[in-house]
Amino acid sequence: MEEAIDPMKELSELAMTDIGTRSRGDRPWRLGVWSALLVFCYVLIRNLLYVNAGMLRPNFAEIHKAYDFNLWELPMTLFGVAVFFALLATTWRVLRKGLIWTALLYAFIAVDLLGLRYYVTNVEPQRLVVQHVRLETPKLTQPIRLLHISDIQAGRITDYEVEIFEQIKALSPDLIINTGDFLQVVPPATFASEFPKLLALIKDVNPRLGTYAVYGDTERELYRIRADQLAPLQVLSSRSAQIETGGGTINLHGLSLYQSKNQLWATRTVEQWLDQSQSSDFRILFGHAPDYALKVVNLPIDLCLAGHTHGGQVRLPWYGALVIDSEVPKEWARGFRRIGIPYLNVSAGAGSNRFEGLPPLRFNCPTEMTLIELVPMRSIR
Repeated sequence: MEEAIDPMKELSELAMTDIGTRSRGDRPWRLGVWSALLVFCYVLIRNLLYVNAGMLRPNFAEIHKAYDFNLWELPMTLFGVAVFFALLATTWRVLRKGLIWTALLYAFIAVDLLGLRYYVTNVEPQRLVVQHVRLETPKLTQPIRLLHISDIQAGRITDYEVEIFEQIKALSPDLIINTGDFLQVVPPATFASEFPKLLALIKDVNPRLGTYAVYGDTERELYRIRADQLAPLQVLSSRSAQIETGGGTINLHGLSLYQSKNQLWATRTVEQWLDQSQSSDFRILFGHAPDYALKVVNLPIDLCLAGHTHGGQVRLPWYGALVIDSEVPKEWARGFRRIGIPYLNVSAGAGSNRFEGLPPLRFNCPTEMTLIELVPMRSIR
């Protein structure tokens, strides 16, 4: 006789089989979650160690280490983890599907990080943006196109630097002010091999009202070059220049590198310059670092210019710049704003910091230069 079928027994056996299958199927996901947690903790600890060692102060050697870890060592490690899960899938056949998906996830993250490395090193550092600013003033009767450029910081003169000056020519500025850091040569290039090339590019532009500059951090060799050898570039370090535009007078004063960084010394020559200039002059004060601006917010200056901060170079969403290497408020580290009586423009720079062998790197902060159109104030009727 056939054995009678017990429906409850059949249902119980099916339920137990399903539970066992789900349990085995959950294992690769649990393994993936735990491995992801371990990787996350490892990455977090390594980056906290970089921060503790001075990455945000900034210590550029630590910045370089963090760059190499996050955008090279880490993706290579993740590729290794992906290979491990893929090999595990060939032997653990019951869980093959889940292990393969875990391997693909790690490989995808690794590829993304390598893609990010390429973007921050090779794309955004050369995505030069021209910022446009319009500033009305009663002190000029004719418009003036002022180009503010800073921190070209070329490791050597390449097609990118040539393109910078091609764009400058296309903008047809009347006046150029450069707030320093022309070169930051990377061996085997030298200052002697690269600066003549850069000076040739500067001479090729030569706007009608001149090109003025201050010393930055990276071109100490410039101090040894005579003024006539730099022409038409005019370096103003604790010096002034008066420009007759045909539609009003522009009065420039350039700060020394030390004055631009030291608030106590910032106004020592500024007050003398203000006494010697006319209140009807359009007064422009400029220095390499923006720290000096903290001391001139109540002085009768029309426009302040600075660079040095690079806008942070790496700017995170909702947080902003990681490092600005300045005492000014973080929101002052890039862009145009009013800071009291004067307006202030801090350039994010046309180049990138190469200290301690850093490659050019930028994220959410492309290279830039700023065209400031000084226009006569419209009369109110």
